[in-house]
Amino acid sequence: MNVKIEKFILGPIETNAYLVVNEHQKAFLVDPSDNPSDVVTFINDNNIVLESIVITHGHFDHIMGIPELVKKYPDVKVYISKGEELLLKEPRFNGSLMLGVQFTYDGEVFELTEGEMTIGSFKVKVIFVPGHSPAGTAILIENNLLCGDILFAGSIGRADLLGGNEELLVNGIKSKLMVLPDETVVCPGHGGRTTIARERKANPYL
Repeated sequence: MNVKIEKFILGPIETNAYLVVNEHQKAFLVDPSDNPSDVVTFINDNNIVLESIVITHGHFDHIMGIPELVKKYPDVKVYISKGEELLLKEPRFNGSLMLGVQFTYDGEVFELTEGEMTIGSFKVKVIFVPGHSPAGTAILIENNLLCGDILFAGSIGRADLLGGNEELLVNGIKSKLMVLPDETVVCPGHGGRTTIARERKANPYL
C-alpha cells in the first residue's frame, strides 16, 4: 500500500494535522485542531472516506477539531492511548483553560495499543513515548512517523507541562525512534518535516 499524506496547519498555535489516504480513498486523520474546515473541504472534494481520527496526545491544540469532524462524519472512530484519555475530559490537563475555554470531549473512543495495529483500512505501528504528555503516541506507517509533539526538527517536545518528564522523553526518543531507519520521515505536530538520520546527527537534545 502506498499512502499519501496531506498536511494541514490548524488552530490557534499552528498545529499540523495529517490526513493519511490510501489508494482506495480511505483515510485517517491525525490530531485535528480547532476549525478543521480545510480538511473537510479536501475530504469532500476528493471523495475521501474518513474512517478514523488518531490522537497522538490530549493537549487542546491536537483535539479541538474532534467534535466538528464527528458531527460531519458520524461513522468515524476516534483512537487515543489509554493514558491520554483523561486529557480529553479535563480542561486543566489538556491546557484549553489557557485559551479561556473549557474544552472536553466525552464521545466514544477506541484504545491505541503499542505495537502493530489495524486502524480502519490501515496497518500501522503504534509507539508510546511519554514525557511531553503522560502517554504520547507516535504512529509509524510505511516510512512516515507521525509523532505529535514528541520530536521536532532540531528539538523535542516541552516537558514542563502536567505529566511531563524530560528524562522519560529523551530516553524514549533514543530507544524507540532513533532506532528507526535513516530515511524515516518525521512528521511532527508543529513545524516542518525532518528525517531520523538528520535528527540523529544534529538534534542537540539527543
